Amino acid sequence: MLGTSVVFGLGLLLDWPMAFLGAVFTTLFLQAPAAMPVKVSVKLFTFAIGAMLLSWVLFSLLVPYPVVFLAVVALAIMLSFGWTISGAGILPGVLALMAAMMVPNIIVQSEELALVLVSWIPLNLLIAGFASALCFTLIPAPPPKAPQAKAQPAQADFDPKRRLLRMTMVTVPFAILFFLLESSALLVLFFVALLSQQLAAMPSAGKAVAKGMLTANLLGAALAMVFYEINVIAPSAITAVLLIALLCVTMGTLGKSQHALAPAAGSAITTVLVVYGGSIAPFSDEADVKSLVRVIQIGAAASFVILAYLVVDEFLPERKFAEGVANKPA
Repeated sequence: MLGTSVVFGLGLLLDWPMAFLGAVFTTLFLQAPAAMPVKVSVKLFTFAIGAMLLSWVLFSLLVPYPVVFLAVVALAIMLSFGWTISGAGILPGVLALMAAMMVPNIIVQSEELALVLVSWIPLNLLIAGFASALCFTLIPAPPPKAPQAKAQPAQADFDPKRRLLRMTMVTVPFAILFFLLESSALLVLFFVALLSQQLAAMPSAGKAVAKGMLTANLLGAALAMVFYEINVIAPSAITAVLLIALLCVTMGTLGKSQHALAPAAGSAITTVLVVYGGSIAPFSDEADVKSLVRVIQIGAAASFVILAYLVVDEFLPERKFAEGVANKPA
C-alpha cells in the first residue's frame, strides 16, 4: 500500500482539498489485480467531472424549492443505483452517488464551496489513478493463475427491479433524513455512499456479511481514534504519514493471512482514511468536529445502513431473475 501512504502524505503536505479521498480512491484502485487502463481512467475522470457539474447546476437551481429539491435527490440516488445494476461498476456507481448525495448537501451551505467539491473529487480521482498506475509499474502484480485468467461469464441471475427497490429502500430514507436534519457531516454521506455500494454489490447482505462489515467498521473506527490521539500528542504531518504507512502494512499483511479478521482488513483501511483523514484535514465547517464525534456519526450511519439491509433481506429478499419472470401473471 505504498501508493496510499504517498498520496495521503502529499495531500497533507500540499494541503489540497479532500486529499483523503485521493488516498481512498488509490486504495480501491490498488486492490484490483492489475493497473487500470489509461482509456478507462480517462473515461472515469470525464464521467466524474460531468456528473459533479451536472449535479451542481441542477441542485443550485432547485435550492429555492425544498420539496422538489428532496424529490430530485431521491430520484438521483435511484438513477445512480439503477446505473450500477445495469453494469456500470462499483466505482462509477460510488461517483454517481457522491454527485447525488454530497454535492446537494454542500450546495445548501454554499454554492461556492460546492464548486470546490465538484472540482476536487475528479482531481483526487485523477491523482489516485496516476499513483496506482505508477505503483503497478514499479511493483508489477503477479500474473493471474490460469483459472483466473479466463473471462468469467456475466452473472445476471437476479431481478434488477427488485434489487433497485431494495437499495432505494435503504439509502433514500437515510439521505432524506440527513437533509431534513440539516446535517453538514459530509463524510457521513460519503461513507454511506461507499457502504451502500459495497453491500448492494453482494447478492444478499445476510448476517455473515453484516457481521463482517460491522467488524471492519468497528476495527477501522477504533484505529482512527487511536491515530487521532497519537496525532494530538505529536502534531506533525510526518506522524500522520507514518501512521498511515503502518496501517497499510499491518492491514495488508492481515488481509493476506488466514486470520478471522482478514476479510475486514480492506474496509478497515477505508474507514481509517475517511475518519482519521477527515479529522485532521476537514472540509466545509467541520473543523471543530472531534474525532470521537465523527466516529460516532459514521458508526451510527454504518449501523443504520447495515441493519436496514438486514431488515430488507428479511421482508424483501433478493430474488433470481428467472423467479421474477416465472411469477409474472400470464
